[in-house]
Amino acid sequence: MSVTPLDPTRRGLAEVLDDPAAQAGLFNAFPALVWCADGEGRCSFVNQAWEDFTGRSLAGARGDGWLAAVHPGDREEVRRAWAEARGLRRPFEAEFRLARADGEYGWVHHVAQPVTDEDGRLAGYLGTSHDVSERREAELTARAREGEMRLLADNVPVLISRFDPQLRCLFANRAYAAFWGWSVEDVVGRTVREIIGEAGYAEIGPHIERVLAGGTVTYERAIPSPEGPPRVIEVNLLPQRADDGRVLSGFVLITDITRHRLSEQAVRESEERLRKFSDATHEGIVFHENGVLTDCNDAALRLIGHRYDELVGRPVLDFVAPESREAVLANIRAGYERPYEGAILHKDGTRIAVEMTGKVMPFAGQHHRMTVIRDIRDRKAAEARIQFLAHHDTLTGLPNRVLLMDRLEFILASARRRRSMVGILFIDLDNFKTVNDSLGHASGDALLRVVAARIEGAIRAVDVVSRLGGDEFLVVLPDLESEQAPVAVAEKLLAAVSEPVSLEGQDLSVSPSIGISVYPRDGADADTLIKNADAAMYLAKDRGRSNFQFFSERLSQTAFNTLSLETRLREAIREEAFEIHYQPQVHLASGRAVGMEALVRWPQRDGTVVMPNDFIPVAEQRGLIMPIGAWVLREACRQNRRWQLAGLPQVPVAVNLSAIQFKQRDLVAHVERVLADTGLDPAWLEFELTESMLMEDTPELQRTLEGLRALGVKLAIDDFGTGHSSLAHLKRFPIDRLKVDRSFVRDVAADPDDRAICAAIVDLARNMGITSLAEGVETREQLEFLRVRGCEEMQGFLESPPLPAAEAAEWLARHREGEAPAQPRSA
Repeated sequence: MSVTPLDPTRRGLAEVLDDPAAQAGLFNAFPALVWCADGEGRCSFVNQAWEDFTGRSLAGARGDGWLAAVHPGDREEVRRAWAEARGLRRPFEAEFRLARADGEYGWVHHVAQPVTDEDGRLAGYLGTSHDVSERREAELTARAREGEMRLLADNVPVLISRFDPQLRCLFANRAYAAFWGWSVEDVVGRTVREIIGEAGYAEIGPHIERVLAGGTVTYERAIPSPEGPPRVIEVNLLPQRADDGRVLSGFVLITDITRHRLSEQAVRESEERLRKFSDATHEGIVFHENGVLTDCNDAALRLIGHRYDELVGRPVLDFVAPESREAVLANIRAGYERPYEGAILHKDGTRIAVEMTGKVMPFAGQHHRMTVIRDIRDRKAAEARIQFLAHHDTLTGLPNRVLLMDRLEFILASARRRRSMVGILFIDLDNFKTVNDSLGHASGDALLRVVAARIEGAIRAVDVVSRLGGDEFLVVLPDLESEQAPVAVAEKLLAAVSEPVSLEGQDLSVSPSIGISVYPRDGADADTLIKNADAAMYLAKDRGRSNFQFFSERLSQTAFNTLSLETRLREAIREEAFEIHYQPQVHLASGRAVGMEALVRWPQRDGTVVMPNDFIPVAEQRGLIMPIGAWVLREACRQNRRWQLAGLPQVPVAVNLSAIQFKQRDLVAHVERVLADTGLDPAWLEFELTESMLMEDTPELQRTLEGLRALGVKLAIDDFGTGHSSLAHLKRFPIDRLKVDRSFVRDVAADPDDRAICAAIVDLARNMGITSLAEGVETREQLEFLRVRGCEEMQGFLESPPLPAAEAAEWLARHREGEAPAQPRSA
């Protein structure tokens, strides 16, 4: 397009754009920022006002250099819009931040017009920029002020709105909009009639007319509520007038006064209820003036045991126990209205513990005192019971750990002053869990009560006995004559506790393992002495149970190591920080995969791995084996199912059961849940049991084995030949596999006895229809002997060590049915 020439000589603008001298002469006189570009959109000129504003010369602005003065946050958008305008040969208009000579940024309004020559060809662009910083700042300030007003309006507990004379909403806070079921955006612009509905509008129409006439209106109205009873609102209508008195708009201020009206109603109803309550309550209520009873309710008569005429007219203190009269009199004189406790006298002379609350009540110009009397005998008994339970074991009645520590600290303080010795006996019952698992917790609790009574009967009156929890007890022996003095007490306790106990028609025997520490030899404070006695108790268990052991310095480090391992084990259980490695089991003749034994490992942060033999015993001692065993079972089943879904050979996964796991009463149900959760068919799970676990030939054992077999789970006897199982057990129990212990396999090539034992076990299994599997096969000589003797299956390093799950999957992939077996590994 063409433009009107701007210079006095009326030269064409296109010519000016081609003449730098003309540009400078013309545009440097402009107060606005002038910017010129060629037909390609590259900056060719900026005037003096531009240079003064930006502090940048023409040299820096040439080409695309002028964009460097645009704020980084606006630059890409300006570049894009400028390119789009050039492409369409249309004017470019934008507001953006432009660098100023002082280093700050100012807002400019920039307009660039395309300029054509006389032939209509694009000659370039002429742009002007005007500083609009003040306007933008004013707009920001206005928006901020508006935001502040909106924030204030939205956070006051009042509904606020404003309407024009045509009753159309100009403003509403969030509470107003929400009250009528609208959003702020939706309610603005709507009429009163649309907002509150026809029925509401018809009701408030007269009030609106008064406001439009210039009056101020306040009224109340009830409106229905979908959440319950109607809400009561107070409405204030305020007109906004012009200088000439015309109504410009009307403000609406609404306050929800439902609570106030309900409170007023509640006061009225309360007065009526008080009258009825005094007649119906079980708490005694008496009225007295100047210390003389003037009235009472029936509950007070029942509590005190007097008739009405025997009570009214007599002094209040006649019915108060002597020890409480001073407190009652002081409360009456001071007019206190707080609850306090005391005792009153029944007609038969019995003292009754009560809580009294006095209230001063004006009546007929006089001040009467009303006292509510609450019988708190039951509460006092309960408080005494709570106090007892806070310091005693609920099952045995013995002092608990809190009371024990209090008494022990006192005894130790006395021993320090008198330079005497104190003995600490830590008692743990052997095989108590067996009673719980076989007969139930009720029988276990009964047994603990008997044991507690026997311990109390075996010690002196000055000694202290406490139940720490579970089947653990602690005995404190003050004023010992020598460090060996606890021996006699320990022997007495061993004999007393080990006596048979008759429970549910059965005679049961539990024995104690006792650890002993002595003050001051084994520690100077209660915690150290208890910890050391605990360590000695574990030594007693390690030495065969049913005995006592003294603490020694050597035990201190052992106890510390055990405690440290226990702490780390608990953390590992919480974080499931274990791994399972899987050792393949193969058919001896064909090399076909027949199973995978799941073996737990405990990796450490330093890259080392703790083997089961190093942490399983501690887990069993400290009651941690159950969560570990449960995790191993679930993870092994889940992993086997993953292998099956991946198309790998289907083989059973063998999981070792600890004796503690095997004795849990709900083992079968737990296994069933795990199989259901993981989707593993029971046929692909095998449990490995030790011979010792089958020694207790009980109905519970038989039910557990039959329950597992009924599920379809396979059962194997691990380390066969090292325990004491009988052939009768093999005959009666549903065993699928005998595993020859590695101790017999290891020297089978050189030891005739081991060869004979291995051969006998294999022959026994074959004759009873049970699969035989040899463990720990590491050499070809062992393998050849087992093959000749007819052993059916094997596992060991000759075939493969235990493998992580991923490597075990690779091993299974190489041993698909029908494929040639892999070459055995060397030992």
